Amino acid sequence: MNRSIYIVDDQPEVLEIAVAIVKSVLPGVVATGFNRPCEALAAIKANPPDLILSDQVMPEMSGSQLLEEARLVAPGTLRIMMSGFVPLDQLTVITSAHQYVAKPFGAPQLKKMLERTFAARDRVRDKKLQTVVASLRSLPSLPQVHHTLLSELENNRGASAAIGQMVAQDAGLSAKVLQLANSPLFGREYLVSSPAEAVFCLGTGMITAVVLSQSLFKHYRANSHPEFSFEQVWLHCWDTAALAQCYCREYELPRPTREEAFLAGLLHETGRLILIANFPDQYTAACEAARKAQSPLGPRLREVFPAAPCEIGAFLLDLWGMPDSVVASVSMLEHPERENATGFTAVSALYIADQIASRGTPPDPFPPEEWDAAYPRSIGCPEELKQWVRP
Repeated sequence: MNRSIYIVDDQPEVLEIAVAIVKSVLPGVVATGFNRPCEALAAIKANPPDLILSDQVMPEMSGSQLLEEARLVAPGTLRIMMSGFVPLDQLTVITSAHQYVAKPFGAPQLKKMLERTFAARDRVRDKKLQTVVASLRSLPSLPQVHHTLLSELENNRGASAAIGQMVAQDAGLSAKVLQLANSPLFGREYLVSSPAEAVFCLGTGMITAVVLSQSLFKHYRANSHPEFSFEQVWLHCWDTAALAQCYCREYELPRPTREEAFLAGLLHETGRLILIANFPDQYTAACEAARKAQSPLGPRLREVFPAAPCEIGAFLLDLWGMPDSVVASVSMLEHPERENATGFTAVSALYIADQIASRGTPPDPFPPEEWDAAYPRSIGCPEELKQWVRP
């Protein structure tokens, strides 16, 4: 069966071009255009599409409103927002959108986004899980923030200062950025005392990673659970990210890889956040089983849910358009050997960093998962866990 895409834009000429682009880059897709959001919503209710591509600013109904209504009546439908460029000082959260594409966009860019979005959903075999993950609401528009920051960097030599000012406005974010900049892992002999200086020292890639992860944790903080501590998980993610970045530097991996390993470390618990927010009772049952068996929580979660938390998190990161290496590192967190690598990679860095951090700053009160010495040995690295401990 052919995939279906509904495209919504109140400007007839823009809508015509968008429909033509979709039909040209994805010949097997049935693309239908709507000038009025209300007509699109009626069509969604009658025959839910696989994906909705909607403009944000429309007189009858905003794109955010339309996508929220679509989420309620067609939770399995993927949702992408189109809008103009958003300056750094006007970043907003677009609710109910899985991805964000800035206008104007070209055919190659849209083709890549649509193909990747469909591929992300297809990689999750369980249909019920597909629907649940796709129906999540009010996700921080991470791709929008990511796109805006990177665009600012490409077009403005003073972007570091602008990002430093943005970080300085958030006390919690400033503290984390300064903590990272002054970490002994970086071996600096002087004190970094301002957010602007921290941005300059760390690089905007790592700062962007911190901003993205902070947005994610703020979104899910309202979903409290007696078996879950946000502070504990955040500290675990922070230490995992710092260690992963440290290992990549020790093995002389290029800077982009180091930054992506850092981002993967900050976001590798995304799947756990999703499970708690959407399946609190099942999560509690897994915790009770782990406590009764005095075992790690991971195996009990895999017994209760159709996919491992890292696979669920990777699916969402894939929908958000995160870098391929970030998605791969998170998805293979429990089975890094599936990468079939012959040397140290970002996947290796995340697996080992998570193992070490789980023993120093555990994300939950249960025993850590067993260390697989065969894996580091297979990539020519030290196989004893204590050899990976850093001060």
